[in-house]
Amino acid sequence: MLRMLYTDFRSTLLNRGIKILMLIFAAYIVGYVVLLKLIITLLNNGGSLTADDVLMVYNQSSIFVVTAATLIVYVGEFTNGSVRNKLCSGAKRSDIFLAAIINSAFLSFLMSMFCQMLEIVLALIFTDGLHSQILSEAAYSMLETTISCTAIAVFSVGIIMIMGGNYASYIIGLGVAFLLKIFGMDVMRQLYPEKGPVTLTGTKLEVYRFFDKYVPYARCSGMPRWDMTSLLIGCAGLIIITTVIGLIIFDKKELK
Repeated sequence: MLRMLYTDFRSTLLNRGIKILMLIFAAYIVGYVVLLKLIITLLNNGGSLTADDVLMVYNQSSIFVVTAATLIVYVGEFTNGSVRNKLCSGAKRSDIFLAAIINSAFLSFLMSMFCQMLEIVLALIFTDGLHSQILSEAAYSMLETTISCTAIAVFSVGIIMIMGGNYASYIIGLGVAFLLKIFGMDVMRQLYPEKGPVTLTGTKLEVYRFFDKYVPYARCSGMPRWDMTSLLIGCAGLIIITTVIGLIIFDKKELK
């Protein structure tokens, strides 16, 4: 198990697709910040680029970045024969699945740290600091996103392993991320309206509150609304459910 984890960690760090993804997204973050700074400067209307704006860039697309990263690594593991080779060498299916879960969390953590450190550097260069948050609130927001993305990565890998790493995993994985992102935006709009009171009632209100409070996909907004306990409960719940169901199905899955 430990040897498999080491191999997975190493192959992830050396994965060409991951390097390209991180390079593209780093360019996106830098380009977004520079363009926003340029627009604000040219408008010359007294506005300024704040660190709050810069620190929101990763939050806005973290769900898709983490999902794409897990797809690149683990669909690749199936297509290049790595998973079958592990089975042929005597590895247990449960060990392969658990190693994938742990490695996905490691990958998500690395990507979150890389993107957030880049944002901090850009904020120091291009802005005059935080305006709508204090430092502790910004740090909490970054931590919330990092933990949430870890659970999302585990869930994404669970889907890939359950589906046997076929190319439909791309459609399902990114499709789920897209639908939950859209639903999360609707939850924000309904629970926190810009004008007037909340109009939701009954079961729909409870469902929206549950999603907003416990589902990791709702906790990557960069605007913390709930405490750390609810975040940990939601992430732990998703990880446990994914692991248990995934182990049962993957153990019986016929791999092509």
